[in-house]
Amino acid sequence: MDVNKRKRIILICLFVIILFFLLVFLYLINDYVNDDYESINIEEDIIKDLVINDLSNTITNKKIIDKLKEKYNNDDIVGFLKLENANFSIPIVQSSDNDYYTNHNLYGNRSIAGAVFLDYRVDIDSSKKLIIFGHGSSNINAPFNVLEEFDDRDFYERNKIIELTTSTTKKVYEVFSVYVETIDFSYMNLDFNSEEDYLNHLEKLKYRSIYDSDIELSSNDEILILQTCSTDKAYRNYQNKYLLIILRRVLNEEI
Repeated sequence: MDVNKRKRIILICLFVIILFFLLVFLYLINDYVNDDYESINIEEDIIKDLVINDLSNTITNKKIIDKLKEKYNNDDIVGFLKLENANFSIPIVQSSDNDYYTNHNLYGNRSIAGAVFLDYRVDIDSSKKLIIFGHGSSNINAPFNVLEEFDDRDFYERNKIIELTTSTTKKVYEVFSVYVETIDFSYMNLDFNSEEDYLNHLEKLKYRSIYDSDIELSSNDEILILQTCSTDKAYRNYQNKYLLIILRRVLNEEI
């Protein structure tokens, strides 16, 4: 076999191998990218099913969350978040770290959209400060895309109240700060040396807001932070750009 013929055979073999791996890669990427967020309306999808099938006719939040765990076959579900005037409700999961649900959905399958998840360092029922994360994107149907709407004042005014429901409690929160953070990530802090330090922390979060708020904060306040990546073009040149919706708890209903 002459040298040129051998080279052609080698090049053809290399081309076939590269083409094979390229097709496999494209298949995996396509499957990964298109496995985006599955929207769910908890009232319609879960409560309706309970009303039909629960003979006791007593619909408790624990039953709703147990039904969500059953639907997704996922015991990591710890509650659900609701923006009533935005017709938005979504299950909240919690893992042993803050990485797993950035690329896994509620079913535990790999997904570019991930899931909405609670910081692993806190307890949804007892912690004074909660942080909930979720992806936001201008390219896919990500679970926290709705948060970008807070950039619109009318949306902000209509959706200041957000509910977080657990198996034992419905927590009602009111928004007191909305802004995009690019540098200072102290909003992630959970440990404070004193009540004064904690209050200073809250005041700092309020001060950064793009909207003025007449809410008076105290060191006894429980807060909730919703974090997603900002899709605002004004921040496109920043490596880190996190939209923060920050709320103070205003009501608690034991279930």
